[in-house]
Amino acid sequence: MKLLINKFSTKFTSNCLLIIGNFDGLHKGHLSILSEAINLKKQKSYSKIGLLTFEPNPKEFFFNLKNFKITKLNDKIEILKKLKIDFLHVIKFNKKFRNFSAEDFCKKILKKKINPSTIIVGKEFKFGKNRSGNIQFLKNFFNIKIAKQKKINNLKISSSTIRKFLQQGKIKQANHLLGRYWSISGKVVQGNRIGRKIGFKTANVYLDEYVNPMYGVYAVKVKFDNKIYKGISNFGIAPTIRNNKKPVLEIHFFKKIKSIYNKTVKVDFISFIRKEKKFKSKKNLTDQIKKDINKAKKILENVR
Repeated sequence: MKLLINKFSTKFTSNCLLIIGNFDGLHKGHLSILSEAINLKKQKSYSKIGLLTFEPNPKEFFFNLKNFKITKLNDKIEILKKLKIDFLHVIKFNKKFRNFSAEDFCKKILKKKINPSTIIVGKEFKFGKNRSGNIQFLKNFFNIKIAKQKKINNLKISSSTIRKFLQQGKIKQANHLLGRYWSISGKVVQGNRIGRKIGFKTANVYLDEYVNPMYGVYAVKVKFDNKIYKGISNFGIAPTIRNNKKPVLEIHFFKKIKSIYNKTVKVDFISFIRKEKKFKSKKNLTDQIKKDINKAKKILENVR
């Protein structure tokens, strides 16, 4: 897959089948559109299949949203590399770009710099300054195909629904709509080492741009150095021990590992165990952690 970040290569992209969207989460709905595009490519003479997305997400830009993303750009790239997509176009969404009129976006970006044969968009697609462009406007310039809205059990698959599930601690429901485990990636930072003082050494990761899931305890899988480790994590402010101002993901591994400070880890959220709470004493906390670990081990027994 060719990655084009604020770069264009008409020779490479001309006559392509182009899918436009934010693709936050790259969930089952997005994947069904990609599958549909791959089938279309087989039927017709499209040179390539490409995705066009924006960074940051326009909603993040306009509303200055923090902790919004289901997937960061690097996550999207890794997922798309495994699919039969020829290129990913990433356009930086900034003050200059937001002032592009719908016509300028069609003529100066899509037509001049990408030159697709057909464009696939969602039925609610809007673009251009003040969201003045829509599908009907886009049809003045290109052959347009509207993506089918995929549902599961009559539930619309959308990034906003998945985001809501994560915030409610409904990890299994979110994973079901994603078609994989929800994951975050980040660098392990050094904490204040209180966890080891109560017998549970942890690796700490800040979620930064990611949506904050419900504060609580999760069964997780962690990948780094091409190896996978099972463990338990708490996301929140640790009210019993320190009451952090900024929430952090604290991961305790079931197996003893060497120091992983400054290493980038990928954390898969498998199951929600319980909400974070403040305990009356450290002993109450450690007793509960032991119970949580036993529960997490049972959950992860059959998880590879």
